[in-house]
Amino acid sequence: MGATISKSESERLDFSGRDSTECEHFITTVRKYAYYQGKQRDDKWIADFVGTRLRQDALRWWTGLDEATQGSWKLLQNALIARYGPVFHGESGEEAEKFVFAVHQRARDAGKLDDPQWIATYAAPLFAGGALRWYVSLEQSVQQDWDALQRAIFLQYPKESNLGLTS
Repeated sequence: MGATISKSESERLDFSGRDSTECEHFITTVRKYAYYQGKQRDDKWIADFVGTRLRQDALRWWTGLDEATQGSWKLLQNALIARYGPVFHGESGEEAEKFVFAVHQRARDAGKLDDPQWIATYAAPLFAGGALRWYVSLEQSVQQDWDALQRAIFLQYPKESNLGLTS
């Protein structure tokens, strides 16, 4: 244990804050690296290491975090997931399904499945592009109630149908 990392391995450990997929890959890779270093239980060491691997948007975001979050991998991990969670652009019905599923998972993880207002508040900043324009046009009552909001998402972004295809 305690092996050094090569330049190519080091670049895989960089995080720029592009999207949720990059974030999840980064967290998984950091966990593996900490394990190989024998530091998987060293909350502060991992947080300090992560601070050296951030680039671009992620670095700018990190500099605005409080010192406690910057110094704790447990807190930092949660902050990363909250900041770089799923973003919904409204490009397809499939994207809508993935977005609703990801928001549902986050609510479950937070123990908030029975709180449609909390879920709607969590989802609100995750709309971008055309989906954001659509979202702001919704009635406030829909924006503030996850049950109503997810119904509206599925109505606006229906799943593509294969009904016209024959075998």
